[in-house]
Amino acid sequence: MARDELLSLTGDRWFKSLGSATQEILLTRGRLLRVRGREFAVRKGDPANGFYGVVSGVLAASSVLEDGREMIFGLLEPGDWFGEASSLDGLPRTHDIQALRNSELLHIAPPVFEDLMQDVGFARSIAVLQTGRTRTMFSFFEDAALRTTRARIARRLLRLARGDANALPRVRRVILITHETLALMLGLTRQTLSLELKAIAATGAVSLSYGRIVIESVETLKVLSEL
Repeated sequence: MARDELLSLTGDRWFKSLGSATQEILLTRGRLLRVRGREFAVRKGDPANGFYGVVSGVLAASSVLEDGREMIFGLLEPGDWFGEASSLDGLPRTHDIQALRNSELLHIAPPVFEDLMQDVGFARSIAVLQTGRTRTMFSFFEDAALRTTRARIARRLLRLARGDANALPRVRRVILITHETLALMLGLTRQTLSLELKAIAATGAVSLSYGRIVIESVETLKVLSEL
């Protein structure tokens, strides 16, 4: 892959906040990895093995309980980064990262990450990345405890429209996602999700088709997200 193409795919707000020298190190010392759809880039319990940037494709961060129940925490798309927590503390991975379709990752090996952490600017950027994840997780906890199921669905759709990991300033109307994946992200049964999505569609906020949800009215969806 050409360097210019790699730069454009990893040119999210977080990456752009780094100094040019740091960007150059990430791009030149990173190694491009290809992960086929349904393959795991990282498994829960794996030893810390570096920091990753998503170049192409879509991956799901998830965890499976002993009884087989699965929860998807979020989707990772081009421009998103992951793996900084275990890179910082050296502890095993806390969840799985699985490619939902063929994907490419930029792998930053632990020695490179450690070298970069000696730079105050990069260390602060990693702290900002972690803070963003903490804020996101608290918002999910708040939604689960205080909001109706319909509001939770509306809020997650709004988040997916701008990128679930909130790395790129993207805005899109078409969300490519199956009902099964969305149900796992919200901790709902597919039956419950289907009923709620039909009710949301009846308001004119979205339209539904196989493997995609189209946002027809952001304003209506925002109103539903506060109910």
